[in-house]
Amino acid sequence: MKHRVRFLIALVGFFCVLALSVNADAKTKVIPEPTIAAKSAIAVDADSGQILYQKNANKPRAIASISKLMTVYIVHQQIKANKLAWNDKVKISAELAKLSTASGLTNVSLTAGKAYSVRQLVNATLVESANAAALALGQKVAGTATRFAALMNKTAHQIGIHDGHFYNASGLTNKLTGKLALKHVNASAENLLSASDIALLAQKLLQTFPRVIDITKKTSSTFYGTTMTGHNQLLGNHNLGQGVRVDGLKTGTSDKAGASFVGSATANGHHRIITVVLGARNKSASDPARFIQTAKLMKWVYAAHQPIKLSAKTGITGIGKAQIPDGKQTTVLPVVKTTHWVWANNGTSAKQIRGQYVKKPAKLTSPTKKGTYVGYAQLSINGKRLQYIGHSAGKLMMVTNQSVKKANFFVRLWRAILRLF
Repeated sequence: MKHRVRFLIALVGFFCVLALSVNADAKTKVIPEPTIAAKSAIAVDADSGQILYQKNANKPRAIASISKLMTVYIVHQQIKANKLAWNDKVKISAELAKLSTASGLTNVSLTAGKAYSVRQLVNATLVESANAAALALGQKVAGTATRFAALMNKTAHQIGIHDGHFYNASGLTNKLTGKLALKHVNASAENLLSASDIALLAQKLLQTFPRVIDITKKTSSTFYGTTMTGHNQLLGNHNLGQGVRVDGLKTGTSDKAGASFVGSATANGHHRIITVVLGARNKSASDPARFIQTAKLMKWVYAAHQPIKLSAKTGITGIGKAQIPDGKQTTVLPVVKTTHWVWANNGTSAKQIRGQYVKKPAKLTSPTKKGTYVGYAQLSINGKRLQYIGHSAGKLMMVTNQSVKKANFFVRLWRAILRLF
């Protein structure tokens, strides 16, 4: 009889554990990744740089007019540094005027000898993807196409891009820039970046120049009386999921690059993501393939994930207490210095997010002030480390959650004696 009772208890226990594990699995809903029909792709959180999807994301490829994001980024840097102003005028050379009417290139017509404002040229660069306008901005900033190309590469290195290369401000092949072509450079040379590096560039642009969205969300605009039509077919699309809206950023098309697109979207005005699709199908100028693939990627990101808030001054599971040997209290809890959002599969709880130090924590001595640096932590969910773009991204600074005074002499002496035994 006793054996039967034990067996029944064990059996009930087994099914309870099984039920709990099934329920736990049911809470976390995993929606399979989409198949993106493009050579490379990536999706990241615009603020933190957390990678949400990637495919061949680190391979440099031709990027065509996506290059103009770097041109606009540099222009904005110059404006912030008071080296340039939005209303400054840019005089057009004969070479640029000729290029602005070249067959087969996206442009706004520019007149030789006439001056146009930096603001209007930036507008044309982003909305119409005007090649001559971008090149004119490059000349205004650096004086020559050669010097601006050098500045583009220098800036790329400064923001953490090391595998790509820039030849001009527009993204045209070297040959197509005409008399502005770089000497001793192959005629077919074209700007190169990986999907990951493009996402990093887009992130830096959005962080330093958030009002760029006011331009990239336009479906049309005017340039000195001429109507310009944007190329982003996802603007105004309401079929991307509840509250998901696209507001940028840039297309790029060439024989080598195929059809490419850098997207920017929010859900109900929050939690912006950046997507990059490189080398999608390109049967014609109106081929929607890159936008279809981007829409598929954006829908999946917002449908399959939930952003979890790690508030400032809260601890992270897995990060133990920091030691303060000479303090009144010998340990203190490290907490996150600033608020951080983490994307995770639907149903994931904050308790499943764990942290570990990137390197050995700093040695603390008292008196220790509240907010004292302890170390940087990396996050993981269910044993899988979260990945981020950028060299230092994904490293959360941990600080002390309270001040700790120094223990008196006798307490410290007694502790020293105890350590001898």
